[in-house]
This record gives sequence, C-alpha cells and structure tokens, in this order.
Amino acid sequence: MTPGLGARTYRLLGVPLRAGSLLPGNENDAQAYREVQLPKRLETVGCRVIDDGDVAIPSYLPHHSIPPIRSWPAPRIAWECVTARVAPLLNQPMQVPLLIGCDCSVVIGTTAALIATASQEIHVLYIDGDFDDAAPEPGRCQSAASCAVWLLTHDSPFWIGPPLRPSQVSVIGWTNPSRSSSGIGSISLAEVRNRGPREAAMQALKAIPASASLLLHFDIDVLRKQDMPAAYFPHAEGLSLSECKELLGVFLKDPRIRIIEISEYASLRDLDRNYVNNLVDLLTEGLAK
Repeated sequence: MTPGLGARTYRLLGVPLRAGSLLPGNENDAQAYREVQLPKRLETVGCRVIDDGDVAIPSYLPHHSIPPIRSWPAPRIAWECVTARVAPLLNQPMQVPLLIGCDCSVVIGTTAALIATASQEIHVLYIDGDFDDAAPEPGRCQSAASCAVWLLTHDSPFWIGPPLRPSQVSVIGWTNPSRSSSGIGSISLAEVRNRGPREAAMQALKAIPASASLLLHFDIDVLRKQDMPAAYFPHAEGLSLSECKELLGVFLKDPRIRIIEISEYASLRDLDRNYVNNLVDLLTEGLAK
C-alpha cells in the first residue's frame, strides 16, 4: 500500500452550479454520481468516505453573455463558496475533498483553499482535453472555464490570488493547444501515447517537489467522444477508458494528493447513467487499496 493512502478520508462535495461554463442548465450533475452509488462503491474498494452534500451556492446568480467573462460575477461567487467550504477540510489531517458536478473553473476556488492551508508549495495536475488558458478579452465573451489556467497563473482583477507560477501547473492529455504561450509545463495526448499513460504520469510526478501538495483536476473531455459523449464539450480525439484508467491509477495513488475534482460531466446527456458509471469505475479502480 502506498504510504499514507490508506489513512485518507474522502470528503465528497457536489458543486451545483455551472456559472463558469458556456450554458446554464446542468446545475445538479453531482446527483448522478450519487444515483450510481459513488460513496458505497468507494467504500467497497476500501476507501473511507463521508458525503458532505453540496457546496452552498446562491441560486440567484446571473447568466449573461457580456465580455469578458460570461455570467460574471457568478463564477467568482461560486469559487469563494467553494474555497470557504473546502479550506476547513484541508486543515484536518488526511481529509481529501472530492468535488463532483463542477465545471473547470472550480479549480480557482480549490486552488485558493489549498494556498490558504498548505504549508508547502502546491502544484495543480490539470488533466484536460483543452489547455484552458485563454486570456480574458474586452471584446469577446468567454466562459470562465476556458480561462481557468490563465486565471490561475496571472495577476488579474478576477480573483484574489496570488497567482501560481507556470511551473506549478501541468496540463496533461490536451489535444487543443495553449492559446497564450504561458510557458506552462504540459504533456499532450500524443506524448501520453508515445510514452504510455503510466510512464507519462510518473514523469509528471517526478518533476514536482516531493514536499508539494497536489490538486488533481480531471476534466472528462480528456476522454474521446466515443467513450464519453456525456462530456460537456466532447472531443473526437482523446484518451480511451483503458488509457485514462492507467493514467489516473498513477496520479490517484500519489500520497501528495490533497484535492480531487471531476469536472464537465453533463448528466442531461446521460439519462441512463451509463457514462457516469464508467467515471465511477475509473475513480474506484484508481483509489482501490
């Protein structure tokens, strides 16, 4: 058993808002994970789990298409709610928040919580089919999710920061390249396949200081559309389920993991819950003792 892994308690938290994504409508995606018994299935493979319900987020937040960030300030309000809910859990030993039902921009709120509580350097492992580093532009309305990595690594009025250095973020599995040439470390889908998922994951982890606290962000659109059409923005090219299982199997067992988040699942595209079942399988197999 990986040292420290067996002592973790996973604190399940739904994030019932998609203010950071393109369109409203999928505000209760976390419920689908519960319908397929995520907590029970994690317990079956030896994990300790507490379902802490959903992050409390106001229901009256705006939806609009005004530049530069769609639905602003709703995303920031949601991030601050996430930070306030997650930070107290991180102050307790071996408690690992596990966020479900969120959009990619939630990484701003979870990173802020980790910055506030970690005594060591932090690092974000950003597994995604996109680089998500589009800079906000005054003449163009973009989702906060598409700007998430840029916001993480730049001073701006959009969150209180402090921003991470580019060296503190790794984007893994992307097919749509960087839009801002920010110097962030990355491993593309092609490189993951050339090296093999397990070796690519091990290489990414070796480059991170041993004392760092890790945030693992998993956007399901890193999977190819034929395997995961329930992604909010499915990609024709992406990891197969077996490749993703191998990649996540390395990351999830790293004892430095402090937060796990699964983003961009669209439950309205998965009425029979087949695809969320596959996501839960990936998670349980990766976290199994």
